[in-house]
Amino acid sequence: MKRVTLDNAIQIAGREYLINTRKTTKKGCFVEILNAIEANLSAMLSYHCKVFVVQFVVHCHEHETKNRGVSRLMAVFKKRLFSRYDKCRVSGGWVRETGKSSIQHYHIALFFDGNKVRWIGGVQELINEILDSRNYPTASFTLAHMLNRHDQQKLQDVFYHLSYLAKTSTKKDRLPATNDFSFSRLKPRTCSN
Repeated sequence: MKRVTLDNAIQIAGREYLINTRKTTKKGCFVEILNAIEANLSAMLSYHCKVFVVQFVVHCHEHETKNRGVSRLMAVFKKRLFSRYDKCRVSGGWVRETGKSSIQHYHIALFFDGNKVRWIGGVQELINEILDSRNYPTASFTLAHMLNRHDQQKLQDVFYHLSYLAKTSTKKDRLPATNDFSFSRLKPRTCSN
């Protein structure tokens, strides 16, 4: 069972991050999703001095018990973006949500080498081209930030925005064996002396 925090900040890897919670209305965040977001951001920043962060929403036409559709989409997104942006490292993940409709939608966050990807236009174009070719609606893009390795305030802003993906509400309508999130397992760069 995933852990929930109602606190407005969380300590991860020795750093405190503000997160998007509301204790008064018991709207918390799943700690495991916050950890996955932080691990991806930290790993990408260990390789690149700048990381371009994009977040968008993909809606589905019909209910899917498993997450095979979004898993296939993520593989295609990463492969095509890697190719388009000259072997650009791509990391990220998705969270599954169900709102008023019983049909799920996915919030997707992608992290790129900021030296190769500098603006959202080309990413939006390619993502929507892929979605259109697979009969998905056009994605709604909600975040695009260039994150510099040494800009702690920007890191805080980006993490706070991405903490929305970890919210507990809207993640309940699924079978117990179905995951409600998945993120890359990119390992941080290690320095050899």
